[in-house]
Order: sequence, then structure tokens, then C-alpha cells
Amino acid sequence: MTAKQELRKAVHVNIRALTDRDERDEAILHTVASLPEWQQAYTVALTLSLDLEVNTRPLIDTALKAGKSVLVPKVTEQGLTFHEIRTFSDLEPGVMGILEPTTAETDLDIDVCIVPGRVFDRSGYRIGWGGGYYDRFLATYRGATIALAYDVQVLDEIPIEPHDIPVELIVTEREMIRCSQSSS
Repeated sequence: MTAKQELRKAVHVNIRALTDRDERDEAILHTVASLPEWQQAYTVALTLSLDLEVNTRPLIDTALKAGKSVLVPKVTEQGLTFHEIRTFSDLEPGVMGILEPTTAETDLDIDVCIVPGRVFDRSGYRIGWGGGYYDRFLATYRGATIALAYDVQVLDEIPIEPHDIPVELIVTEREMIRCSQSSS
């Protein structure tokens, strides 16, 4: 087992031990909705959360009600494509059971991208599921990047590879981490 796999496994155990995830999710989503990056965004991109991730459905609802364009990624052989949704009925199960859009790909510019991850460090580096889709997308993306995480997902140090792209901000139930890549 690789170091990244071991860290994912350890963090998954810690997330499963949390008994108050709904309250933690609510605190995280409240903080994100109050961020200037979020409030000023016209177009936001985010995935639908998996079982051990902060629940993104309420944030999607908030964005739709605020009149924001909500873009959801779809995994293709070429990488991620983004598709605007207007309702949850615009989604169906895709790769790894993740809900993906049934709508056409869009060329809208993304103001804020909520970047998923399994494990993070305080410099914004992340360990995802291992496909590298987001790192490839982030290599050319120039908008704001925010990760949602439980405190137990943020470690002092994680393995970093040359192609890894950090996020700018990590929001947990207890803190907002403005990431600095200069220390890595």
C-alpha cells in the first residue's frame, strides 16, 4: 500500500468516527456561502459529494437559489468537462457512482471551483481518489479554488508530486485556511 493509500484509509476511519457530520457540514457550508469569493461568483463548479465527503447538495441548492450558474464535472477520457445544471434531475450516476450531468458541455468561465479531496495539508495540497483529473484541470484553471474538508482531513504534511496543484482555501468546520504554497 502506498503512503497516499494509507493516508486515505486512515482519514476514512477518522471521518467514519465523526458522529455529528450534519452539524459539521452545516458549519462548513455556512462559511463557504459567506466568503467574498463565493458571494461575488457568477459561475461555480462543484461535484456532488460522495459518502465520506462534506455534503455539497445544500451548497448547490444555495447557488441555484442565488441565481448562480452551477457547473458539475463529467469524467471523460480527455479529462473533466463541465456542464451547467439547473436542477438535480439534470444528473445521473457516472464514473465511480458519482452523479454526473446529462446536459451539454458548457464554455462558461468558472469563477469558483470547489475542489474535492480526501486528505489535505495546510499549504493546499491534496490527495484525491488517484485519477489526477482535478490536477490536470487545475493546471490551466485561473479562478478561485476552495476545498471543503473536516478537520480530521487536514494534516501537517502529505506526499506531494510535481504535478500536484494546491487549492487556495480550505474550509473546515472549525477554520478557514488561506493556503500558502511558499512553505512547500
